[in-house]
Amino acid sequence: MRVTLNGYIVADDDAWIYQFFGFSVFSPANVRQALRDNPEGEDLVLEVNSPGGSVWSGDEMYTVLRGAACRTVAEVQSLAASAAFTMSMGCSQVLMSPVAQVMMHLPSISTQGDKGSHQQSIRLLDSVADAILNAFEAKSNGKRTRDELAQMMASTTWFTAQEAVDAGLADGILFQNDQVPTNVVNAVGGGIRALANAGGLPDPAQLRARYEAMKAQKPGEGAEPEENAGEEQHSSTVDGASAGNMDIWRSQAALDIEKLRF
Repeated sequence: MRVTLNGYIVADDDAWIYQFFGFSVFSPANVRQALRDNPEGEDLVLEVNSPGGSVWSGDEMYTVLRGAACRTVAEVQSLAASAAFTMSMGCSQVLMSPVAQVMMHLPSISTQGDKGSHQQSIRLLDSVADAILNAFEAKSNGKRTRDELAQMMASTTWFTAQEAVDAGLADGILFQNDQVPTNVVNAVGGGIRALANAGGLPDPAQLRARYEAMKAQKPGEGAEPEENAGEEQHSSTVDGASAGNMDIWRSQAALDIEKLRF
């Protein structure tokens, strides 16, 4: 069975609000459901196209995939960066398109407070980085040392398909038996780095506040959208508002969010 995992990685509880506003996201619940739906005896192929997202959700999916009863394959079609790359390490096999990229870097966090709060965040980041290294070290299986992988994370390393295979972080390249020429790496640089780092998802609290404001604009009773409703969520209404008005409000909300991002 094949399942597509496109967009940012988010927590299960936040997926529905992002989907309501039209963002492409996925969460651990998607992977768990795919494993339940996968026919007995078949491989589960995950088509991965993601710049990453929540570290904890990525770790959860990694663990679920490592413990899966069936054989799992991460098929990186375009990009598996950050938490998406970590998640992919949990699969039985990692295959990459010849044009795909994967990326590892250090985790980040926003901290407010005094000196002690910032020091706690530093300790947390060090711990998270060590935990992520465990996944890469296990996958590399000796092709790269832990120190080498740590340096790659610290310097934000992008890999072509062949480079990932050479490092033991991918098992093969789709569509061909020959190796990818090393000059493919010439495409990796500021442009791709900027593309992957541009914008990002807004805070789910902002989206929930916007959602509540939208509800307040219309009288009447109606069901709130169900969490993890996926594509069906986009056709829902808020407190009896018409689909046309909902489209207008959703577009305005998305525009407001974009203004916050850039």
